[in-house]
Amino acid sequence: MQQGGLRINGIINKQPLVTIISVTYNAAQTLPHLIKSISDHKTDDIEFIVIDGNSNDSTINVLRENEAIVDYWLSEPDNGIYDAMNKALNYSNGQWFVFLGADDTLQDDFIKMLPMLKDPNTVYYGNVIFYGNPFFKVYDDYYLTKLNICHQAIFYPKAVFEKYKYDLQYKVYADYHLNLRCWHDQQFKFEHVDFLVASFPEGGFSSYTKDPIFEKDRDMLFKKYLKRASYYRYLNRTIGFWGMFKRFVQNK
Repeated sequence: MQQGGLRINGIINKQPLVTIISVTYNAAQTLPHLIKSISDHKTDDIEFIVIDGNSNDSTINVLRENEAIVDYWLSEPDNGIYDAMNKALNYSNGQWFVFLGADDTLQDDFIKMLPMLKDPNTVYYGNVIFYGNPFFKVYDDYYLTKLNICHQAIFYPKAVFEKYKYDLQYKVYADYHLNLRCWHDQQFKFEHVDFLVASFPEGGFSSYTKDPIFEKDRDMLFKKYLKRASYYRYLNRTIGFWGMFKRFVQNK
């Protein structure tokens, strides 16, 4: 295990509003760009935590070179990105949490989101640059069957992770699963804020890695966590009217 950052050097930010969490593995080529974008926006309201999966490139050197920006970093083996995200929560002091990949970047509106974070049971989400284009979608129950809310756009309140963690059986879409649970949970509400907060490139982890367990469970998850009308509308879209009607009759 290796660790470092401002906290290890005795500089502790005990009351940040937002913790930005990045989990990395062999990210030496892209991580400096993320760190630069965070450095451009960092204030006492922002804490930056990096959990690395025991990289064997020069990622650790990048972290050591940027310890004036990184509040805490840890490098050790893990069981994938969501295991690392769950682990990061144990080292985080924020009231809201934002998860960014090493190849993501913050946009200038990120700092404008902070005054919007008022309700400790609200999941706030902004806009992102998605595959090179601004993505401004305001989600509803049915649209969540088409596309997950972009992880980089979301500010999760601390209360979410006091109740839930990322489910490690879903190797790629544990964040989708988390969003479905929160969407269904009456303790939480989702609120869109029209600010461009982050960007991410094409070719991310979810674009080339399959999640067969999530794909197997997808119908069940939509049925469990979304409104019945949205679920059957989703079935009509994916398996056609008669397939949907058969499921309806069988109550499946």
